[in-house]
Amino acid sequence: MKIDVAAFREQGWLVMRGAIEPGEVAAIDAAVCDVAGWADTDGPGLHHFEQTDAGAVLARSEDFIEHHNVLRAFICDGLISRVLGELFGEPVLLFKEKINYKHPGGGGFAPHQDAPAYRFIDHHISCMVPLDPATEQSGCLYVAPAPDAGTTRSPGRASMMATDARGRIDESLSAGLDWRPVLLNPGDLLFFDSYTPHYSDTNRSDRPRRAAYLTYNAASRGDFRNRYYADKRAAFAVDGEDFDGARVRISIIDDFLGRPVQR
Repeated sequence: MKIDVAAFREQGWLVMRGAIEPGEVAAIDAAVCDVAGWADTDGPGLHHFEQTDAGAVLARSEDFIEHHNVLRAFICDGLISRVLGELFGEPVLLFKEKINYKHPGGGGFAPHQDAPAYRFIDHHISCMVPLDPATEQSGCLYVAPAPDAGTTRSPGRASMMATDARGRIDESLSAGLDWRPVLLNPGDLLFFDSYTPHYSDTNRSDRPRRAAYLTYNAASRGDFRNRYYADKRAAFAVDGEDFDGARVRISIIDDFLGRPVQR
């Protein structure tokens, strides 16, 4: 399968259609259901919930690869790592892994870049692995060319946009970006780097829009996964899991638009 490294470096993202065979998609789907079940049984992983009109629902699971062999093999030793090796130009290490469930009525994410939320290293590439169709109705991702699009960017040399106090792209800049919906089906993959502007809307459909988001860094930069999760857990223990009761907190920055669970 041809990997268009030049296109990725120019625009900051790359879609690969039908990259994963249906049988492997089914196995990943079953594994994701296992992880979701852990949230209800006090099982392993880090889990976040949000409030919808239908009640409290699971919004995100992360920090789970040590506890599931299927997902660990897929995330660390499969096609995605090989593609990323070409995009980075060297071997890669996993920085973090998460599943966003986006149940009906589940919140979207305000326009942001990932770089402000991903500490310790200044450049990452993420891979979105959809488990359900990502449509405009179900709250698909929207991406925009980064500020330096049109030049051939080498890893780590893209631009950070100005942000507001919450870590979101400043509205005056966001309004001028060329936003494009990324419509995906299970089996497709979306790769985007940590400087690519993106956002998503509320899921207005009647079914979840689940997707794994797997984030990596160049191996030469070091292994920071354990440090990242230790740092995040410590920050949440001090600051709590909502922003003054107004929005549920699932990220380091305040980009998620979901509502805190009613107690």
